[in-house]
Amino acid sequence: MKAAVVSRHGGPEQLEYKQAPRPDPPAGWVRLRVLACALNMLDVFVRRGMPGVHLDLPHVPGGDVVGVVEVLGEGPQGPAPGTTVLVDPSIEGRALGEDIPGGLAESVVVPAANCLPLDIPRANAPLYAALPIAYGTARRMLFTRARLQAGETVVVLGAAGGVGVACTQLASAVGARVIACSSSAPKLARLAELGAADLVNTSEVDFSPRVWALTGRKGADVVIDYLGADTWERSVRALRRGGRLLTCGATTGFLAETDLRYVWTREIDIRGSNGWERQDLLALVEQVQQGRLKPEIHGVYPLSQARAAVAELEERRALGKVVVVPDAEL
Repeated sequence: MKAAVVSRHGGPEQLEYKQAPRPDPPAGWVRLRVLACALNMLDVFVRRGMPGVHLDLPHVPGGDVVGVVEVLGEGPQGPAPGTTVLVDPSIEGRALGEDIPGGLAESVVVPAANCLPLDIPRANAPLYAALPIAYGTARRMLFTRARLQAGETVVVLGAAGGVGVACTQLASAVGARVIACSSSAPKLARLAELGAADLVNTSEVDFSPRVWALTGRKGADVVIDYLGADTWERSVRALRRGGRLLTCGATTGFLAETDLRYVWTREIDIRGSNGWERQDLLALVEQVQQGRLKPEIHGVYPLSQARAAVAELEERRALGKVVVVPDAEL
């Protein structure tokens, strides 16, 4: 089969479109013919190599997959061959595309238990492939961990990223006021179309005092900050009394300073959020099927152009999800 393969860690040139062995499913697993695979920054980190993380090479990245069941492994049977499925990328404490060969290929093997049957037109596969990692992470962070309610104000830092766009769409859909923060004016304009009520261009102003002004000097109910060290202290100051600060990552560094005076005087909650649950994916699928959510797709690329697709993400040109489709499926 054809696949986008990382044979050595390093720069963009290390992701190569080439022949790779077509995998056979072990017992309890299935092999899928890939219809669409959405990219995440994790795919960039996998290619570059992550400190302290060993990865057997060669490796195929890609965690967000929609495919058609081709072959069943032995043992408990999964969805019948020919069934279109969305894959839950969280596999027994590991991640598809990170610890396990992923979906930037014509075929991929996954546990049958991780296959969520879909009754959709094949042309809609990219929409559903966009859901698991970014939208699943955003949904759990907003509603399970932050317990965001209609009428509350939520600040989204890095709002033009995959999780940030998802937070903007999902929060505005339940009636929350979204303050979207990004350094790109064109991306902010699109975020307004996706539901952001207020826009903060972080290349021009400090978001924290701007949030304070936009909220009538009361502060936000929720701040979503997965940027980390560069923004954390200002995120704390942007919260109201009883506000909640949420993080699911730290792209600018893990060691972030916290002015504890704000934490105790405003009784601020700091909450972590890690990934998604199966119920989040099921709820998101239902939202898309009912027309209540349309995942933002930056572009759809053929598998043969996977390197160019990753560059859209890595070089920060993308707003929304970048999706890769095997050439034969286009």
